[in-house]
Amino acid sequence: MVDKKKSKKDLVETFKEKYHSDNTETIDQTLRLNPSIDRWEWLLYRTLYQNNWSHLHKGFKTDESYLRELANLIDYMKDEANNVQPLNLARQSMLQYQNQLYEFRQNFAVEMYKRHTAKETDALLVQQMVKRTIWAKAYDEELMSLVADSFDRKESEDKVNSLDQAFQLKKLNNGRPEPEYKTPYNIKRLVSMILDEDMSGEKCKAKLDEEANNHLLKTKENKGMWRTANEKSTLSVWTRNKWENQMKKYKFTALNDYLIDSMQKGRVTLDERRRQRIKNNWNKIDIPKKLMVAPTFSQLGIGRLDRKDDKDGKKTVTAEVIKANKNLH
Repeated sequence: MVDKKKSKKDLVETFKEKYHSDNTETIDQTLRLNPSIDRWEWLLYRTLYQNNWSHLHKGFKTDESYLRELANLIDYMKDEANNVQPLNLARQSMLQYQNQLYEFRQNFAVEMYKRHTAKETDALLVQQMVKRTIWAKAYDEELMSLVADSFDRKESEDKVNSLDQAFQLKKLNNGRPEPEYKTPYNIKRLVSMILDEDMSGEKCKAKLDEEANNHLLKTKENKGMWRTANEKSTLSVWTRNKWENQMKKYKFTALNDYLIDSMQKGRVTLDERRRQRIKNNWNKIDIPKKLMVAPTFSQLGIGRLDRKDDKDGKKTVTAEVIKANKNLH
């Protein structure tokens, strides 16, 4: 059997071979930043951290794909085979809040298991939880019902051919995986322009359409070379109907991103003009003048993940609403 666990020395040698670099300082920096602390914090701010505006509208619900990505990242950093370095900033953050994050990870695994959408890591975690209740002689009705349901599936569902499938350790190949929920770049730019520039939504769209058409023209004239030289996100050419549909679907997610990004840049107070623009364009909500976020993790108990599919197909999850308090900052 091959030992998948690598020492830091092995990782350094692999890095040297892959990137043809002997710069030890650069290598150490790379090992510290993988996984990315930026992405880790990005997910926490949009999932488990509390803020003082999310209760204002149901559109601020957390998309389920964000919770899945957070769960996957926790699993990755806890897996010794991946040998995430002790100095890695994301790992240090995870260890700082390990009790709260472990509670979230268990609850998320149970919820996915209930829906028959668990990954192998979810199923294995649920099995560990069941075994702990047996060892502790502490009967848990909800967990035992999951076990009973798994046996029932083996008996009643034709497509379930083995206990591994019944207990969700193997997939049933029911189709393509669900697409990642990602706010289109067009919507991000539109929201930013509405709030930062003294322009109406229609004028913003017209300006973005012009930019998108110019980009498309340059790409065609240069046979794709201009696009290759500019790998950052670019605008797409949209019809009027697509603008309306996509804005309706993503506008609260994009606003949430805007508010969080503003805070992280040090702008925690919204002026009256921005607050009024938000009220005019986002269902008359009164956004707080002072934005507040705190790592007081939402208490997601087993079975409390309330999942809904809206008419656009977006899967959202709501935790118990915990309003702003003195710990928010």
